[in-house]
Amino acid sequence: MSSEGADHQRLGSPVPGTEGPVTTTVTRQVKPGHEVFYESFLEGIAAAAARFPGHLGVEVFRPPSASEGDYRVVYRFDTGEHLRAWLDSDERAALLERAEPHVIGPMRTRFLTGLEAWFTLPDRPGIPPPRPYKMALLTWVTIFPLITLVVRVLNPLLERLTLVPRLAVTTAVTVPIMTWLVMPRITRLLRTWLYADHDR
Repeated sequence: MSSEGADHQRLGSPVPGTEGPVTTTVTRQVKPGHEVFYESFLEGIAAAAARFPGHLGVEVFRPPSASEGDYRVVYRFDTGEHLRAWLDSDERAALLERAEPHVIGPMRTRFLTGLEAWFTLPDRPGIPPPRPYKMALLTWVTIFPLITLVVRVLNPLLERLTLVPRLAVTTAVTVPIMTWLVMPRITRLLRTWLYADHDR
């Protein structure tokens, strides 16, 4: 069994039991000279994850070189149940076995839910999230103008819909923009303020 699979079982299926979006980060150190093999593995496991229900996306953060840092892979699913199905799948286990000859040491996994998933720094995967009031304040300051813009743009197309369907479409557009475009950039831009307590 791979070190990642063993770690997952040892933690007792630690996937959060939530109905909202769930993010898990997987960090591995790759043996120098094995980058090409590991890149092939990443392509295969990202394609496999995309075939599972509830898959929202995969992001890969690469180090400057295998000797200067770790590979960090971020998986996003719509619920904890769907993420658990992926983590416990035979297909994933088989792919992880193929990666073992190319990595050093155990896999490090972290699960994030709610606002925490928006406040992660690719170059500092182990750092705790910012204080809750900072996450809440920055989320409101960011989402208010964004959702106002989305409503103004979509209003001509949605004006014939009733309130509930209109809100469903509006939020369906806003959340992906927040998750993959806006918040990663805002988090990096304001990282000094967000993580001031941890840096001290």
